Amino acid sequence: MAVIGSGPAGFYSAYKVIQGIKDAFVDMYEHLPVPFGLVRYGVAPDHPEVKNCEEKFTEVASSPNFNFIGNIKVGEDVLLESFTHHYDAILFAYGASKDRKLGIPGEDKLNGIYSAREFVGWYNGLPEFSNLAPQLDVSDTAVVIGQGNVAMDVARTLLKDVDVFRKTDMSEQALATLSKSTIKRVRIVGRRGPMQLACTIKEVRELMRLPSVAFDPVNPNLLPQDISTFPRTAKRMTKLLKEEPSVSAANAQKSWAFDFLLSPKQFLSGSDANRSHMGSVEFARTKFIGTDLFDPRAKVENTAAYESIPTSLAFRSVGYQSEALAGMSELGIDFDEKRGIVNNDYYGRLISQDRATGHEEPVPGMYCAGWVKRGPNGVIANTMEDSFSTAEAIIADWNNKSPFLAGGDGWDGIKGQLLTTGLRTVSWEDWLRIDSAEKARGKLLGKEREKFTNPQEMLDVIHAGIYYGPTSLKTELCLKGKRMMYDLCEKQGIPYRNCKKWILAQDEKQHEQLDKTHEFTKLIGVPTHFISLTEASTREPDVVARNAVLESPTTGIIDSHTYMAYLESDFQSNGGDLACHTKVDAVEPIASGAQGYRIKTTSQSGETGSITAETLINSAGLAAVPLSNGILPPNRHMKPYYAKGSYYSYAAAHPKPKTLIYPAPTTGAAGLGTHLTMDMTGAIRFGPDVEWVDDPTDLSVNEERLGPALDEIKTYLPTIARERVHLDYAGIRPKLGKGSAVAQGKGDGFSDFYIKKEEGFEGFVNLLGIESPGLTSSLAIADMTLKASSALVKHITAEAVSREAVSTTKNLLKASTDTSDDNTSLDAEPIWLVLTTKKHIVDQHRLKPGKIPLPHSLNQSPTTTICLISCDPQRVVKDTIAHPLFPTSLSARITRVIGISKLKAKYSSFESRRQLLNEHDIFLADTRVVTMLPRVLGKIFYKSQKKPVPVTLEPYRQKDGSGKRVAPKAASEGSKTIAPPQQVAKEIEKTINCALVHLSPSNNVAIRMGLSSFMPQAIAENVEAVVSGLTDKFIPKGWRNVKSVHIKGPNTLAFPIWLASELWVEEEDVLEDEEIKNREEVRQVKAAERNGAGKKRGRLLDKVGEEQEGKDTKRDRTQDGEAKEGRQKKRRVEDSDLSKEMKERREKLREQKRLDRENMERSRA
Repeated sequence: MAVIGSGPAGFYSAYKVIQGIKDAFVDMYEHLPVPFGLVRYGVAPDHPEVKNCEEKFTEVASSPNFNFIGNIKVGEDVLLESFTHHYDAILFAYGASKDRKLGIPGEDKLNGIYSAREFVGWYNGLPEFSNLAPQLDVSDTAVVIGQGNVAMDVARTLLKDVDVFRKTDMSEQALATLSKSTIKRVRIVGRRGPMQLACTIKEVRELMRLPSVAFDPVNPNLLPQDISTFPRTAKRMTKLLKEEPSVSAANAQKSWAFDFLLSPKQFLSGSDANRSHMGSVEFARTKFIGTDLFDPRAKVENTAAYESIPTSLAFRSVGYQSEALAGMSELGIDFDEKRGIVNNDYYGRLISQDRATGHEEPVPGMYCAGWVKRGPNGVIANTMEDSFSTAEAIIADWNNKSPFLAGGDGWDGIKGQLLTTGLRTVSWEDWLRIDSAEKARGKLLGKEREKFTNPQEMLDVIHAGIYYGPTSLKTELCLKGKRMMYDLCEKQGIPYRNCKKWILAQDEKQHEQLDKTHEFTKLIGVPTHFISLTEASTREPDVVARNAVLESPTTGIIDSHTYMAYLESDFQSNGGDLACHTKVDAVEPIASGAQGYRIKTTSQSGETGSITAETLINSAGLAAVPLSNGILPPNRHMKPYYAKGSYYSYAAAHPKPKTLIYPAPTTGAAGLGTHLTMDMTGAIRFGPDVEWVDDPTDLSVNEERLGPALDEIKTYLPTIARERVHLDYAGIRPKLGKGSAVAQGKGDGFSDFYIKKEEGFEGFVNLLGIESPGLTSSLAIADMTLKASSALVKHITAEAVSREAVSTTKNLLKASTDTSDDNTSLDAEPIWLVLTTKKHIVDQHRLKPGKIPLPHSLNQSPTTTICLISCDPQRVVKDTIAHPLFPTSLSARITRVIGISKLKAKYSSFESRRQLLNEHDIFLADTRVVTMLPRVLGKIFYKSQKKPVPVTLEPYRQKDGSGKRVAPKAASEGSKTIAPPQQVAKEIEKTINCALVHLSPSNNVAIRMGLSSFMPQAIAENVEAVVSGLTDKFIPKGWRNVKSVHIKGPNTLAFPIWLASELWVEEEDVLEDEEIKNREEVRQVKAAERNGAGKKRGRLLDKVGEEQEGKDTKRDRTQDGEAKEGRQKKRRVEDSDLSKEMKERREKLREQKRLDRENMERSRA
């Protein structure tokens, strides 16, 4: 049986037939090089579970009775009529390949109108639409016409955070376009009402639950009030559409709506300046025919009323449509063009009308399944049931001996017709290679797979390789690199010349090798062909080929020095730094690369240094393997091999061929033979040969190599003057083995490029064994490495977030369970200042975070939202913010004001949905209520970085007649006074422009004080402000108690700004316990001295004396007189000693301050 189409219908039918008919054999034909149809190219990337059926299809394909033939267009590449001579049965299961159109004015003329099939195919990597380039940045509103599942997929893709798709198999091209989208609102338009929606409940629910996306409620008049008699599905849909939106319109970043009872009439052009682009869509309002508007089959008719929706972007999603294959009508197959299906008997048997009798009769041996059988509707489960019914009809007909086709040899017979066409077909094994390559590409990008969007790229993975084998990286990158190289040379004016290449065979054995090479190359993007010996002799009379000549007409040469100069200039102009004459001594992975790599270097002058980088690309050429071995564990070490090649110059004017000449490749040889090449001036040289050496710096030329090289050269250029051939120079190629330079098959020792992200070492990409064709492949290698490196940066960030999520250790840089900052872009990573003290900090007011004004605010974005928690009544605060004197730019950011009483009453409902916490970026609280909030808000807030920040909203206290400041009186009992609008605005601005200080009993404090998007000077000024604020207001003993100051990003190493010269605040900190137990008393004495010695000082000294003598302070006062008199005498003696001790301590403090100032000046310098 031939199955035409490799989607779900084809696979499910094949599975059932192979099961139900003994010895049944299925050949499945697909017009693309890859299988699975709409499962691969139609299922939304964020619904990977729907693609699980691919596992079943792969199981079917593993059957010995199954054969896949891809890249064949039935009806074009091979006649459909041919199948009738080689198969017993033909099953049409090729789905729907075109769109239904609206047939309204402007549809085919204006830009900005796309079909849903195009858009879905584009973001899923369908080659047909790889160049679609939808303009998603020309409008903030998109209109989707149609309300089926595909329409919902389109809307969800436009509204969903693009970062969600980065881990899926959505194409990188689509991700780049979606990341620049300006769409904020999507309107999904249908002709009928909500009870006639064609989409599933799951699709609606998913769209309604999108974070930060609001849903416009449905007009309740269009929904039934009593649903008790409705079917279960209708009940569930009605309940869902009646739900309160999870995100309010005021707090949403995007929104969407169902627009019902609208029928599209025409697409209208935009302004006069852009007449070719759509500017709006005009709809006719519709009304139901009859009274039951809740009947799923209810129909509508247009009214005279019209509605226009302004937009520059519209998607037509009114269904797919199948089309007839070429040759169907010649075989008597009826195709219903209107319905887009093959005429069949419902069970999948094709039927045709007998012209003589007018009766419909089955067409022997021909069947259909899937959308071409029933029309483009339903989900994969419906297709499975439909396919099984067709398969059962086939099985029944076979068992009942019903008429079938002529039968025959299947694919073997069809294949014979293609031998002369040069058409490249794809087997299931070939598909597995493509599948593997796509997954490898995806792994480099941190995703499931990255699909090939060009069929040629798919075929290159399978068939490419003159020398390097069909599946090697050398082949893949050589072919891709050649195309990129020619493009670059054209664009940048780099000299190159297409001089062609000949590969010569001198005997039958070499001719056989050329035949094998040609078998590969006739199926690749670079063509080759044999030329006659006569033609070869005419074109290059000095070149001798005794048996055969294979020509590669697209091979060329390039001015490599100009090419390298361009790459260097391009690198530096894009911000790259090049350190020449600098030797890498060692590379130290920090925490296996999780915290970067420390690269130790020595310059030409002997100066040593180090560089720390998050991503390390080892492309060190001859030194790449030793460098890799210095990083990876011993069990992953490789042995480097060095192949020295000598080149030979030729100074004579004759002979001088104009074509590159290569001898036939020799099995097992480490090189491609001593071939003839040339430079851009036309001067020829020969080489390289192969000489294995142990020293990669040994570039000396070996006179003994000249003789054997001349012998090889004279086999194809016999008239060469031997005396004019001289040793010129030598080069060394880094290899990973001494095997063959040509891939001949298993056991040939061929070593491929090694380009890999090393497992267990984050940020480390190895490029080993990069030799010939390294120059040709260089741009493709760079492209592959760039993708790997970009993915690694994302991976490092993701891993850091993942580690933090599962860590049980408190993260000082993010003492939060809230993930609101996790989506910060790479351009705005937070920068933290980490200050470590010598003694623990004990903050007595943890519920009132401190504030330090910043010169450069972190909350400058106009989209930052603020929730203000006020005292009662909240209406007074709302009126103040709405006052004309209150700045509108600030009031727009305050999206909620809630009084403390209302917060207490409503918070339980807020918390159940995380509504309050998730909808606002900053929480401010009136200083008069901030201490009440912990009990109200609980752990959710106080473990997050959204801990409410106190702000002063009460009026400034004015002086009364006596000069004393008094609080203003409230307007009514129980209410609080609110400051004037200008003062409230000033206080709020001051608060949100501060760095927040949350202290806890520890010796570390981390403060978010900058963003990576800040200029360095701005970061430096914020650092100085925060450090000054901490030491002046928050750190006991100020600078004397500071051990270190660092700055760092969330996933970077800490950069030191200041380190103390000593680890202790006071000398007593290092004394034994017995010596320091009276430290506090001494401190009190010093305080007493500052306030005057007097009685207070005497009492303090009494206390010290009592404890030192071990006297019992609870002793009866009447029995203590004598002891008291003794203490008074002793006090007079000790007074002078204490004063002397205090003087010495003051001198020590002055000296310490002087040292601290010097350290600070040195660190700033």
